[in-house]
Amino acid sequence: MVATLEGTIDAGELKDLVNSLSEAQARQTIDSVVFEVSACEVMDLDEFAELQKAVRTAEWLGLRCIVAGLRPGIVAYIVSSGLELGTLRTALDLELALEELAADSDEREPESEPEPEQADEPELEPDSFRPL
Repeated sequence: MVATLEGTIDAGELKDLVNSLSEAQARQTIDSVVFEVSACEVMDLDEFAELQKAVRTAEWLGLRCIVAGLRPGIVAYIVSSGLELGTLRTALDLELALEELAADSDEREPESEPEPEQADEPELEPDSFRPL
């Protein structure tokens, strides 16, 4: 699923988005989400913290999350602020985020297990049985 965020990131909108994501995940219709923020020209620390909370909540619900499209100026501002980023997964743009999720899915695909080989059991002739 792609969640496109535009303009100012509002805590209430993010909360509604996370609720929608949890409902979709509960119905097993999604297993990952890209928070696409390239339309956000500016983002202050409070907005970024709200975005981080939404990502963490979605991850705790079992979704794989990537934030895509953070502008270089926003990244420089956030890094210079000293804000703890944790393990936030990011991608330069939406296309790269989707490629990364597709690669993750390929790695997570269970390999088909080989059929167990049946051990050749020696056939016993009826004459080979002797009472003890």
